Amino acid sequence: MKISVETRWLEPAAAEIPDELRPYADHSQRLAYGLLRQGIRSASKARAFLDPRCYQASDPFDLTDMDKAVGRLLRAIRAQECIGVWGDFDVDGQTSTTLLVSMLRQVGAQVKYHIPVRAREGHGINLANLERFLAEGVQLILTCDTGVSAHDAVEFARQRGIDFLITDHHTLPEKLPPAMAVINPQRLPADHPARTLSGVGAAWKLVAALSAELGKPELAEQNLDLAALGLVADVAELTGDARYLVQLGLQQLRNPQRPGLQKMYQLAELNPANLSEQHIGFNIAPRLNAIGRLDDANPVVEFLTSSDEQVIAVTAARLEGLNGERRFLTEQVFRGALGQIERNPVLMDSPVLLLTHPDWPAGVVGIVANRLVDLFQRPVILLASPPDAPLRGSARSIAGVNITQAIASGREFLLGFGGHAMAAGLSLEAEKLPAFQQALNQAVRSQIGDRPLIKEIQIDAYLELEQIQLDLITEIDQLAPFGAGNPPFVFATRSVKVVDSAPIGKTGEHLAVVIEDSRGHTRRLIWWQGVQGLLPSGQFDLAFTLRASDYRGQREIQMEWLDARQTREASIEVADGAYEQVVDMRAAADPLGSLPQFLGSNAVLYQEGTPTLPGARNRNQLTSAETLIIANPPPGRAELLHALKTVQPRKVVLFGLPCASDAPADFLKSLGGMVRYALRAKGGQVSLNTLASALNQRTSAVEAGLRWLAARGYIRFRAESIDEFSITEGGEVEPEKITFMEAALRSILQETAAFRAFYTRADVQELLKPD
Repeated sequence: MKISVETRWLEPAAAEIPDELRPYADHSQRLAYGLLRQGIRSASKARAFLDPRCYQASDPFDLTDMDKAVGRLLRAIRAQECIGVWGDFDVDGQTSTTLLVSMLRQVGAQVKYHIPVRAREGHGINLANLERFLAEGVQLILTCDTGVSAHDAVEFARQRGIDFLITDHHTLPEKLPPAMAVINPQRLPADHPARTLSGVGAAWKLVAALSAELGKPELAEQNLDLAALGLVADVAELTGDARYLVQLGLQQLRNPQRPGLQKMYQLAELNPANLSEQHIGFNIAPRLNAIGRLDDANPVVEFLTSSDEQVIAVTAARLEGLNGERRFLTEQVFRGALGQIERNPVLMDSPVLLLTHPDWPAGVVGIVANRLVDLFQRPVILLASPPDAPLRGSARSIAGVNITQAIASGREFLLGFGGHAMAAGLSLEAEKLPAFQQALNQAVRSQIGDRPLIKEIQIDAYLELEQIQLDLITEIDQLAPFGAGNPPFVFATRSVKVVDSAPIGKTGEHLAVVIEDSRGHTRRLIWWQGVQGLLPSGQFDLAFTLRASDYRGQREIQMEWLDARQTREASIEVADGAYEQVVDMRAAADPLGSLPQFLGSNAVLYQEGTPTLPGARNRNQLTSAETLIIANPPPGRAELLHALKTVQPRKVVLFGLPCASDAPADFLKSLGGMVRYALRAKGGQVSLNTLASALNQRTSAVEAGLRWLAARGYIRFRAESIDEFSITEGGEVEPEKITFMEAALRSILQETAAFRAFYTRADVQELLKPD
């Protein structure tokens, strides 16, 4: 049975403003509507929603077992017992660990901490590492963002006389582990304001209760920035106490006191004064998540608590480098997953899209699974399957399918699993995969039945393109922070068409799209993880969100693509010839002898690689001209379209001069020579675009090559910006990355070779048509 998912737009509904909200409506109709959308009909609730100073947070002791945990921690602090904080490697776990360690140190406690290394330990509490942790003298275990299913670990500690305190937020198991205290918001009633807290929210409640008992409530208040980081990064439902903590935490994040955060803002080019929850989600969280996914996240605790400039500089540089690696690996795994589906379409017949690959890094499969869910609107599980090792991976789901519950139906085949309705992690032996997949599919079929799943998009208002102004964004931002539980306003516009599009992002993983309405007004918007081939043709209605972007200090409107629906009157538009003349010289017997007749004062000769012809320009040097002469095949369609769009020629002349080999060994030899030159003459400073144009390759190939050299231990490199890298000689050999990097590089170069072959033989109209 296939999953049938229908997308339905819910039209804006007329809303009558209650008398108590009239003052808000007089100020802004959209503000009043936003309050109504949250079920708020009274002035007192409106004040509490908009202003955290008017909100009364719930008592930390509402959480079950809070009194037991606080009492045990007080005894440990007074007796100078060593408290071992055990965290998790995502941002929620990192901030939870930092929060607890920082607060306990401030009250004089003896503290050690451990964040599992994902590649070696996986999720949860690994018994071998727990034993080593206890051997360091730990006398009390305090978990954060993990532990609610750690029966074996709790029992292991109990047999050694060690008490266990758990703070977590994940789905409750059928039976709780026999810990002294299990603090989990899921144990609260469904309507309790603290029910939606993430791991750091539960940890912050413990800190609030403990600091109040010690007469030092400011210790909790000083760490609201950590709470906001973790709650937003974990996509917690921003209602009740969770919203309150994020509101207060954002105020601290806009005036950062932690030197580590100040350094992150600087490298990410963020203006703290305008920081929002979206900056956390798109700029800060990915950097912190990268180290947890690909490396050891333990240094983050010192990074967020230290004032040592060297510690901060080293860790910040590591975060930047790993974030670049995370982007690169994510794009390669995404392409590999799409390739599997293209080669084997029957994969889409199952209710859950389940894919495996031996070279996939387990640290990024969750990100890719999320992208595939958005693309195909079905639950997705991606598993890394290295030889002679268990399969490990991540699951992501859609509304209407509780993926953790479905996975639990095959628990007999699993080594471990955990998560919540929309996301989970799991591991199993390779030979158990067929049986597990059968149980999983049956469980999802049982949840869905025969009904199609409906993806509903609530449209809050229709706008004309000329109505989209910055003051509109300022108006709706009063309802921020937005997120789960308080979604951003969704606007729509009617009868537009795509007039331009181009990949953006370091690996081209997003799309910049220009739309035009019937009156000729245009707007540029971003389609995150957009797919060029899925852009609608002809006229369509577009749903989108709005936010203000202040990249490099310039405040501007950012439209974000959400969904499109074809208009009933839409017709297919066929692009007619965009060029007055196209001259095909690809098979010329004497191309170099024929070339001079096309050169002139208003002609641009486009050529990359070496050697180059006199006067030739690369992709970074192109300007508009009457004639574009393409000397040799570019590395891909994106580079070809970039040249055509930049030059805007009336006449195109196509030559097919030979290119350097796309074989990996030849490419790496050429790249290595350029790296050596950069080390000798440029102080190790390189530009991806400059290297790519010099080699006539895509930037993704250059980055893959640099990462291969780094994995081999030949170089170290770190990102200075989106395009600029700093390289030094020597490094550590990373055997676990070499195989994947080789496969990624080979795949990119094969795609390049295939495009060059297409360039030489394709019909001219097919070659030059816009995507």
